[in-house]
Amino acid sequence: MRSGTVNITINPRKAFRPFLTRNERFSCVVAHRRSGKTYSAIQDLIWKALQNQRNGDAKPRYSYIAPTRDQAKDIAWPYLKSFTAKIPGVTVNESELRITLPKKQTIRLYSGDNYERMRGIYFDGCVIDEPADIDPKAWGTVIRPCLSDYRGWANFIGTPKGKNAFYKRHIDAREREDYFHMLLKASESGILASDELISIRRDITEDEWRQEYECDFNIGRPGAIYANDFEQSRNAGRIYPFPVNYAVPVYTCWDLGSPANTVVTYWQRYQGWHYLIDCDHHLTNSEGRFMKTGERVAHMMSKGYHYAAHLLPHDGRKTDYDGMSMAARLQEAGLTNVKQIPKGPHGAEEKRVQTMLDLFPSIRFNEENLDDEGGFFEAGENYHRKESKKDGHIMNVIEHDWTSHFMDSFGYYGEALKHNLVQAGQEQPRVRLRRPAIPRNSPSR
Repeated sequence: MRSGTVNITINPRKAFRPFLTRNERFSCVVAHRRSGKTYSAIQDLIWKALQNQRNGDAKPRYSYIAPTRDQAKDIAWPYLKSFTAKIPGVTVNESELRITLPKKQTIRLYSGDNYERMRGIYFDGCVIDEPADIDPKAWGTVIRPCLSDYRGWANFIGTPKGKNAFYKRHIDAREREDYFHMLLKASESGILASDELISIRRDITEDEWRQEYECDFNIGRPGAIYANDFEQSRNAGRIYPFPVNYAVPVYTCWDLGSPANTVVTYWQRYQGWHYLIDCDHHLTNSEGRFMKTGERVAHMMSKGYHYAAHLLPHDGRKTDYDGMSMAARLQEAGLTNVKQIPKGPHGAEEKRVQTMLDLFPSIRFNEENLDDEGGFFEAGENYHRKESKKDGHIMNVIEHDWTSHFMDSFGYYGEALKHNLVQAGQEQPRVRLRRPAIPRNSPSR
């Protein structure tokens, strides 16, 4: 191939040639492990950047986005430098993980766990690698708007990790005319030698084979902590839309972070049940900006709930640059009865998880207020333990990603119960709850 005075030769694997010659604006590539999807995506990224000869102040800008900066640096950065090393006039910025091509086109690596950093800039194209590990809100709230100025393209690439946002993208892409879609199974791609596939099947479990090599989305996420409990709750009829009983006091549990990462769950306790009735996350105002403390409190008060207490983790006492803590800010904005949950002992996170696992059979979830894309249920079903980078085994360490903000807020309710911060409400609700019939042998009876 030729672009200006630069000769570019690409020798793609046969399975990826349709991808590299596509015309669609968007693409979704579901491919097995060791198929070379990142390799091909970086080739495609460089070629498209070189083709873009736009002049003016707004030089062509491209991005590769991985779940974390370390992943981007470990996986894509060596390819990017190697493929562009012989192109005259290329400059490499190691600290910013950025390549600048001869016509000032730039390709930069970003991390999905800090996607807010991309807000407000433009992209001519981007690769989103392993989107199952990136907060689903990143696409709609930040990345997609970045593509509007110059009708930029996007390429989603990954291997299944259960039915999450990437699964939805895969399903959607198959039906949309503006998407190129490709599904590569190890048994069909011809990329890995047959004797290697036989050896792999002997060394891993059937579920691991189906998920990692046969691209089966029906296998649950490796290391998932609550996925089975959510499934059992749904099967038992404990996840359903019900009207909130406004006569019963409401307790809120907070996971504190940046405005993008603060999550608040809303709870009621009565008739022997724990009701998770609502959840706030990614709250924005009418201008599309994340809500400030006063706006957040006004939003909470507009719900019409009868609040008993607002329960913050122990770091709610920490003061910020202005000398105020989050607890003080909330109180100044109008919330009353703001309390801190005492700091737990060593290993508190694991104890919190176990408390919630024990509590699951007595929780009812208001599906109407919780079932939104990139929200509570998607986080809960994908909350997981880390996978070892060395050999892929599941470690006894919880992964701290976008899902943990939701599940920490969820888990703080269990800690609040242990410290007697949540009292049982009235025994007879004013509004009769409508719920589906539950079988007699259901654990919820």
